[in-house]
Amino acid sequence: MGTSFVKIGGKGFWMRDSILELWLRLLALHIEEPGNGGSLAREIRDNWLLASRGCFGGHVPDGLEEAVSTLEGRDIVVAAIESLMKALTKGPKLLDHGTLNLLGFEGGEFIGDVESERLIQVGDAFLALIAGRIQSDASSTEFMPGSHAAT
Repeated sequence: MGTSFVKIGGKGFWMRDSILELWLRLLALHIEEPGNGGSLAREIRDNWLLASRGCFGGHVPDGLEEAVSTLEGRDIVVAAIESLMKALTKGPKLLDHGTLNLLGFEGGEFIGDVESERLIQVGDAFLALIAGRIQSDASSTEFMPGSHAAT
């Protein structure tokens, strides 16, 4: 089970690859449908769909830093996160592993259900990182969003 460092400007947090891949897959589906073929929204969505395939063990290319490097990209990413978090909050507390395995992951399959709260933790961490509120670097493993269900 690999981990990847999600970062902006060298600051960030480690995540388990399986949760990061699930997060990116769901997040890509919450990007507002791009109107034209060469749009930034389409580029971000396509990058996240590729990164979430499950074939980048130990280094999932989340592309967050690049995606939020412009105001347009930041707005696209934040809107997608807010949309997904709203859906997770209103949705079931447990995401069934059988259903998750229908999402086209190649690197393995989910053998247990995933608590929605774990993904909400990831969303909170992504928003905090984008806002500059996370100051840890790759040497810190104290904060790994989505690793455990909230108590």
